[in-house]
Amino acid sequence: MPLPHPRDVSRRTLLRSAAAGAGLAATAGCMTPSESDAVTLLDWETVPGTPLGDALEAFERKTGIHVDVQPTPTSDYDTKLRTVMSSGVPPDVVRMNDDFVRGYSAGGQLLDLNPYIKQDGLRQEDYFERAWRFPVQPNGEHTALCVGTQPCVIFYNVDAFKEAGVPLPPTTWTDKGWTWDDFLATAKKLTVPGKRWGVLMYDDTSAETTCTVNNGDPTGIYSADGKRFTLASPQGVDGIQWLADLTNKHHVQVPWSRLQPDSTTNFDDSLFVQGKVAMVSRAYGIAPYYSQNVKDFTWDIAPIPGNRGQTTISTMIVWALPKQGRNHHQAWQLLKFLSEGQGAEILARQHNYVPANREVARGLKSNGRPPAHLGLLSEAIEHATNENVSPNVDRARTIYRPQLQQVWLGQKTAAEVLGSVESRVNKALSGKF
Repeated sequence: MPLPHPRDVSRRTLLRSAAAGAGLAATAGCMTPSESDAVTLLDWETVPGTPLGDALEAFERKTGIHVDVQPTPTSDYDTKLRTVMSSGVPPDVVRMNDDFVRGYSAGGQLLDLNPYIKQDGLRQEDYFERAWRFPVQPNGEHTALCVGTQPCVIFYNVDAFKEAGVPLPPTTWTDKGWTWDDFLATAKKLTVPGKRWGVLMYDDTSAETTCTVNNGDPTGIYSADGKRFTLASPQGVDGIQWLADLTNKHHVQVPWSRLQPDSTTNFDDSLFVQGKVAMVSRAYGIAPYYSQNVKDFTWDIAPIPGNRGQTTISTMIVWALPKQGRNHHQAWQLLKFLSEGQGAEILARQHNYVPANREVARGLKSNGRPPAHLGLLSEAIEHATNENVSPNVDRARTIYRPQLQQVWLGQKTAAEVLGSVESRVNKALSGKF
């Protein structure tokens, strides 16, 4: 049986503890009386036996600073985080869903890291630009640090391609032979009724962005300022309909009704593990799960297929310092340790994301195990975008995502559903609940 993995791994996989680091002597004189030589950290995963646990041990040996890892919270981490952030005594370091950095920043709850970045000489050119710029707010504050990024790619069953006599996908970021039409044609050849579906894409929410942007809309789900629901644009409507047609018109995608009843048991990801789906769209955070559980075939990664464009979405691995935290100086040293040099190299051993630091990313190696084409990940980052977010996107999702199920089930068209919710989503984005 496949090993369990976090249900939302495509948006929530990685780290879980930390402290303060090198350069302590330089900051010790700036400590306030309330600060101590321990740092508290909150994350949604366990630590022992993971690369993060190893990184924390290395950090403690190097600095002598104790890392107090908070107990793993419930599965509803975002609710837990909101509670501790409003408590007045939050942890010193928190892992954060990248979608919510803008909201917490707008609420004045995150520390501006610019003084520390300038003090310690961190350079933007040493990091992937998108990862570096992601936490920078409209007012210029740098309210979090991105230590890595998980680009969305196509995971595919190499053996299934060979069995079907289908050419393997591109090994570089190109849409040559890999357009939407090519992708559909490939999925048809890989589909064997009663045995295997060719593809599974629409259960990965990043497809909402990629299929909209790659169909010609410049911003994806939301406008650049996060105030308009651009998924309802003609390009967005057609992109969502293309996703649904893979199931209801072309019969090459797992039916939506087959996914929902077993969603809590990770039925969708186990389909790929069992060889019942030949291609899946996922963030690279799923890679460790596939590495542990795929036993009967070789798998690899390919680019997201292109249409009018060929862009992917890249989930950011984000850490932040709550403004009300007590130990800012030590906590900053932790973030710095995890984002460069030894700390970043240790974390990279998880092979579930690309380090934001370019030098560390260049050191990624397959070690003879899948995927063979790791170089695609760095290329994906250079061709990536992110959702344009606002403090109200969480509310917007509660309106439109449940309605999309009618499209996935073939009960309504994308035009009908997205048109019917557009005004309500726009009101939610503007804060009119």
